[in-house]
Amino acid sequence: MAGASINLNPKAKAQGFSARFVCLSGKTLTGGRHPIRLQLIHNGKIKRYSTKEACTLEQWDEGTGRVKARVKGAAYTNGILSAIEAQVSGMVDSLVVSKALSLENFDARYRNPKAAEDVLAYLEHLENTFRAEGRIGYAITYRNAASALRRFSGGRAVAFADLTARKLEGLEQYLKGIGCANGGIATYMRVLRVAVNMAIKEGLLHRDQYPFETARSRGYSMKRLKSKSNPRSLTEQDMDKLKSFPFSDHPHLSESVRLFLFSYYARGMNFADIAQLKRADVYDGRIFYRRRKTNDAFSIPVSDALAELLAAFDGGDSPYLFPILSEEHGTERQQWNRIQKCLKRLNLELKEAAEVVGITVPLTSYVARHTFATTLKRKGVDVAVISESMGHESVNTTRAYLKRFGSEVLDAADQLL
Repeated sequence: MAGASINLNPKAKAQGFSARFVCLSGKTLTGGRHPIRLQLIHNGKIKRYSTKEACTLEQWDEGTGRVKARVKGAAYTNGILSAIEAQVSGMVDSLVVSKALSLENFDARYRNPKAAEDVLAYLEHLENTFRAEGRIGYAITYRNAASALRRFSGGRAVAFADLTARKLEGLEQYLKGIGCANGGIATYMRVLRVAVNMAIKEGLLHRDQYPFETARSRGYSMKRLKSKSNPRSLTEQDMDKLKSFPFSDHPHLSESVRLFLFSYYARGMNFADIAQLKRADVYDGRIFYRRRKTNDAFSIPVSDALAELLAAFDGGDSPYLFPILSEEHGTERQQWNRIQKCLKRLNLELKEAAEVVGITVPLTSYVARHTFATTLKRKGVDVAVISESMGHESVNTTRAYLKRFGSEVLDAADQLL
């Protein structure tokens, strides 16, 4: 049974947004009572929320949307409903002002009101969301950024409105003062920028309060945090040295060198994706996988070089292609920890391998990815093709490239390696 509508911002009503308390006759609790729910309607969609209150149909006043005054305990129950109404009106009004009114944005605020006001709580919310999605790396990055901001604020809440350009400059100086390098600070700031952009979309912050520099407005700039060193890549001569690595003389480094070469020939595939590859992902002469960072699907032909590398790892009953993960690593957290441990060992052994063949560039797994890109660029391959084949960091950009090039173009580019 419907009750009287909650008084909302006129602009919300104009957008077809309505709210009211309802006593649900279709669900009966003990004592013949029925739950009182908050009901919202927008664009034909309905959401209901528990108020933790209940009454009988006879006790409910549909005209006022409250329990009848003569009912025992009505003052207490109606007081709770009035408090919820004030909360709903305030949230809707804020979403209208931010031009972000939707049931989804209201739901995010209503279920987690602390995250709607406090940047630290919002970062924790994002961390938990990433963990639930199995994106442990992202979750840890957001946790670290929140930790840095929490240390700077002395553990006090940081309102979105207080996250100004001056506040961010203060955070940067604080982090430098405790020994953080520019690269680490830039990572924290990028996380905060993503969080602010998401908060604006959810109506937690007005776009006029955006604290970062844009092409049209001044704000906090990360330009001074840019690293002075260029990304490392190998010359063709250095790559030839690794391709001819004396595996029999240095068997303890064989696995790491082959993983580096696999990444190079597999279009710069990153180590986390390599670790997740399974034998079932290789069929019809191709390797099929999804990049964990963007969830985009990729298909790579098994060239002669890749086939030779895969044959070197062919052994055992593990479902995985490479001896990094096993069935013992059942949870996302266990897999993350195992990948990080193996990556650390890989990078140490790659540096030793570089010394063996006389390469002066400090080898890491990422060097393979960057070398793939620079090698194709030197040979005249279009940058857009390279971006697509690597899975560009920007999902929108990657999708744009996918519309332009077919896999046969990428397959031909592989032959240049």
